Amino acid sequence: MKTFPSPSLALKLLKTNRLFQITIAIIVVINAMAYLAFVSESRANSGQFSDFGDAVWWAIVTVATVGYGDLVPRTFAGRIVGSVTIVSGIVLISLFTATISSVFIARKIKESQGLQDITFTGHLLICGWNIHIEELLTIFSKQGQRKAMQQVVLVNDAPADRIESLIGAFHHLDVRFVRGDHTREAILQRANCAEASAALILPDALSATGQMNDDKTLLSLLTVKSLNPHTKAYCYIVNRENLPHIKRAGADDVVVSDQHIGFFLANQILNPGSPQVAMEMMNFNHYNDIQTIPIDAEFVGTTFGDYFIRLKQQRNYTVLGIVTEQRAMSLSDILLHDTSAIDAFIERKFKEAGINVDERSGARITVNPPFEYILQSGDEAVVLGTIS
Repeated sequence: MKTFPSPSLALKLLKTNRLFQITIAIIVVINAMAYLAFVSESRANSGQFSDFGDAVWWAIVTVATVGYGDLVPRTFAGRIVGSVTIVSGIVLISLFTATISSVFIARKIKESQGLQDITFTGHLLICGWNIHIEELLTIFSKQGQRKAMQQVVLVNDAPADRIESLIGAFHHLDVRFVRGDHTREAILQRANCAEASAALILPDALSATGQMNDDKTLLSLLTVKSLNPHTKAYCYIVNRENLPHIKRAGADDVVVSDQHIGFFLANQILNPGSPQVAMEMMNFNHYNDIQTIPIDAEFVGTTFGDYFIRLKQQRNYTVLGIVTEQRAMSLSDILLHDTSAIDAFIERKFKEAGINVDERSGARITVNPPFEYILQSGDEAVVLGTIS
């Protein structure tokens, strides 16, 4: 069933919306001038102004300053009406064009200042600002040349000139910017966090002290999860002691600053060459990438050995591991699934304590599986190779 705007809404638009006011004025002028022209010309010039529809067509063409010349007033009164219509049309069309231009200019200014509401869905949020932003966008841009363009929304308080230069450098990405504190719900709502597919939360280097810490990361994570518990949230923290708090707050995965320094330093002595190989594999400037690819249906039920050899022969991919999505155990798995007061009491106490009792998905990672491993439906392969 069709619904029409209420009179009060139309009156509000007429009072506040300049574009709506001009549009109404154009419609009124067209119909008024058409009526006057028809009254003036219908008798003396009935061949051209035979009905009101001809007069409306003439008024539209005249107001738009097109002037086809197919309909021309012949009487003195008709020409007076035509003169008024021409002048009115020039004024109104100029105002209409200027208003449209100002709307687009204002929108672009709001976008550049990070004040525009985001309408993306399924996009990636990057909350916070530090030296890793450019590296992240470089990797996403590189992937965007081979895959569908990734929509990215930056949420931070960086200066506008730095944001503009950063966005301009990555034409393979559709990047938007929202200015503000990413711990605040209103700012994340402007970034359409509820419709985002994932959020990367970085330690912010724009604090008053200039020192990165994890306090803002934790608050931002809690806000993201409160807006949409299903949004994947990945956090980068600088203090390993905060890892339990970040995980308890609902982070899907956490990267700890300098967590692999021990590996690289020790293996420079114990296993020379192995740190260099690892660093080369993680070097995004080379096309020997690590990526996840779905396992074709024809290989489901076969051994990992067969799949490994076939992929190496056909695409020169080296399979490093298998990722299997799995459902983590939740409170509902533990309870008795009846209506007992004990189960209800336990569940209520968990919720009052702020502990999430919903089901959460996880992933089982099998690195270097044996050749006898049987591939399952839903498995994905982590491969090393040149991805075309």
